[in-house]
Amino acid sequence: MSHLMNTYARLPVTFSHGEGCRLTDTAGKTYLDALSGIAVNTLGHNHPGLVKAISAQAGRMLHVSNLYGIREQEQLADRLCPSPA
Repeated sequence: MSHLMNTYARLPVTFSHGEGCRLTDTAGKTYLDALSGIAVNTLGHNHPGLVKAISAQAGRMLHVSNLYGIREQEQLADRLCPSPA
């Protein structure tokens, strides 16, 4: 019996690893990962650039509440929403 709370009706598959947009289950079957999780992004799996960026960020800090200023968050917002010329 699992000690996890039975919050979701889980599907009968357990993934062991991912590569790009594909996931592999513990039986070796591969799936197209077309879903994001709950309150997460869909960034793919094991991309070298993403692994490097997340590793570098984890070396500084993993999470800061939106109650505080977050320089990188503001920089990204500026890149995504540039001021009109």
